[in-house]
This record gives sequence, C-alpha cells and structure tokens, in this order.
Amino acid sequence: MLNTIDEKLCSPAFFAEGDYYGLFKALRQSTPVKWTVGPNGHGFWSLFRHADVKRVLNEPELFSSEREGVMPLMDDQIDEVAEEAFGVGDNILTIDPPRHAEFRQAVAQPFVPKALKAAERNTEALIHEIFDALPEDGECDLVEDLAARIPMAVICDLLQIPREDWDDMLAWGRMAVGGTDPEFQQGTVAETIREGFRRVRGRGQELALSRRGCPYSDPLTLLANARVGDRPMTDSEVAYNAQTLLLAGFETTRNAFSGGVLALLEHPDQMQLLRDDPKKIRLAVEELVRWSDPVTSIMRVATADTRVGEQDIAAGDRVVLWLASANRDEAAFDEPDRFDVTRHPNLHVGFGAGPHFCLGGPLAKDELRVAVEQLLSRYEGIEITGPIERVQSNFIGGIKRMPMKLRRRAAA
Repeated sequence: MLNTIDEKLCSPAFFAEGDYYGLFKALRQSTPVKWTVGPNGHGFWSLFRHADVKRVLNEPELFSSEREGVMPLMDDQIDEVAEEAFGVGDNILTIDPPRHAEFRQAVAQPFVPKALKAAERNTEALIHEIFDALPEDGECDLVEDLAARIPMAVICDLLQIPREDWDDMLAWGRMAVGGTDPEFQQGTVAETIREGFRRVRGRGQELALSRRGCPYSDPLTLLANARVGDRPMTDSEVAYNAQTLLLAGFETTRNAFSGGVLALLEHPDQMQLLRDDPKKIRLAVEELVRWSDPVTSIMRVATADTRVGEQDIAAGDRVVLWLASANRDEAAFDEPDRFDVTRHPNLHVGFGAGPHFCLGGPLAKDELRVAVEQLLSRYEGIEITGPIERVQSNFIGGIKRMPMKLRRRAAA
C-alpha cells in the first residue's frame, strides 16, 4: 500500500497501475518543486511544471548530466548500477557542454534531414515488411508484433546489425531500460539492468570496432572512426555511444506508437480525422508523443546554488524532471487532458529540449508516421481483445502487452 506522495513517485508499480497524471496535476498546483525522499532515504527535487522542466533542460551548465548521469536515482539498486550502465562521462547522454557538442557532431551525420530523407524508402520498406508478416486472421499483440519490432528493425538496419541479432537486442534492451518490471528481471533489479546494458554495449562495441578503418558510412562505422577534439574516440566511448544509438532507437518509438494507437482507439473521432485526411498524420505524431510520454522522468544535478520557482536548490542536489507532468501542464497547453491530433503548436518535451534534444527524434517521427499510415490504411477495424499491461517503471512510460484483432479493409 502506497500511502505517501514520495512512495508513489518512487514506485515503478504505481506508474503501471495508478493515476499518476492526477497526482501530477495536484502537485503542479500545490508543490511544483517538491523535495522527494526515496526508499533509500536519499532525497531529490521533483519538478512538475513545463516551464521549470524546459529551463533545466536548456541550462546544462547549471544542471549537469555528467555529475551522476540521467537515470533517476531513487533507490539503492539504481544507484548501484546507473553510472556504469550509462557510462557517465563517456556517453553523449551524460556529457556536458562544451564537450557534448564534439560528441554530438561525431554521431549526428546519419540523423540529419538529408541522410534521413535518403533512408526514408528503406524505412518504409522495413515497416511494410513487418505489417506483411502479421497473421492473416488479424490476431496479434500491438506491442510484441508491431510497436517493438518496428524501431528494432529500423535502427538495427540503419546500424547494419545482422538480422540474427535483432531479437537479442530487443530482449537486452528490455532488461536494460525496463529492469524495474518483474517480467523482464533476471535476478535483482540491479543485476538485470547491469546485464541488459552490458550485453547491448558489448555487441555494439564488437560490431563498431570491427569496422574501424573501414570506408563505410553507417553510424557504427562513423562512430568507430570518429574523433573528438584532437584525438580518436576511446573504445569505451565507442561502446557507450553505440549503446545509446541502439537503446534510444528502441524505446521512444515503441512507447509512442503503442500509447498513440491506444489513444486513437479511445478517441475514435480523432482516428477518423486521420482516416479522412492521412496528411494530418505528420502533425498528429507530435500529439502521439505528448500523450503517450515515452520517457516519464530524467535527472540532472545542480552545479551551483540556484533557485527554481520559489525554491532554493543547493549545489550537488539531484533534480528529477517529470516530463510526463510537463506534457500535461495547463500553463503550457490549452486543454492538456484533451487528445487532439491537430494540436498546434505542440511544445511537448517528449524528446527533451536544449543541447541534449533527442538526436533520433526526426527518425522516430518518420517511423511513427509510416506505422500509423500503414495501420489505418490496411485495417478498417481495430479491436482490443484483452487486458492492457503497462511497464512497471517511473523512468520510461510504455505498454508491454496490448492484444488486438485487426480486420483488413475489403479489397477495392
């Protein structure tokens, strides 16, 4: 039984079963910057307002990713593995400016608009292939058969990872990022997270370093041959950044697609808008991300005494940014609890903000657009046939099981 606000915020199970949006709404009004104590007795500041979250994301000199990483440290098991798992100081996610810009430039080329445009046809072909493989009777699980497989296929293909590795990568990714969920655990939470990250990182490093000196242009080859400043990337830096390319490619898109499809089913008028005018899907993708909140929270550490809202924050204090709360903030969005595929502007923080804005965000949007287009064009009937289960995590926000029956459109 979770009796206090702190217990709820620090409980992965609460985010699978509880009304966390209702809790966030109350806290935005009563305690928008709240001192929160985890089960290990260690405290951190919880930020719930959109403006405060954006400010912290946009001020990396004052709120560091490099001091203790970005995974919210709420209990001893996460504390134990987070620095090793994320490669604090070696990984683009956990490197502060100005060094961050050098690392970002080294891995950004495959994700710039020109490169994504060139890869667009291949992305579409992979997604079509996954839809083609669905059972003829339409019985499937949206997460297992579509939402998880689409980003796995796209990012592994982009990184030129052998197909025989794809299922392993997906399983290891679930352990790494979803290790607080009992279903994915192999041993303790700490052991699961450590092993998941270790396996993804090890395979990524092996493939990247085997391409060192090769004249190819895939992201792992570019990473293996990259230079930061006046030196080559170290093997450790190559490994941790390969890990980031893989895992960031999996989680955000998987969670946004499954959560977005659920939202469309719960709001049939919005689904009909997209059926009537598929050109609206490109804009709708932003609302799918805002609504589904693929990342629930991330962490920063204050580098100097400062003030957020009405609250003093001391140098060295941990600050947890509740992105899922910021995306429902009444001060930032008109009617934030209304799902609106035509919402514009839509200044959500589903891909973060500031210098660490998600490098793969444009690729994720392309995948979501194509996947929704395929779902709505192929099927005229979409029915949930069993209980929906969410991942037990206060770090990522996702659905792990969503059984469905898909009824194909009649042939023209």
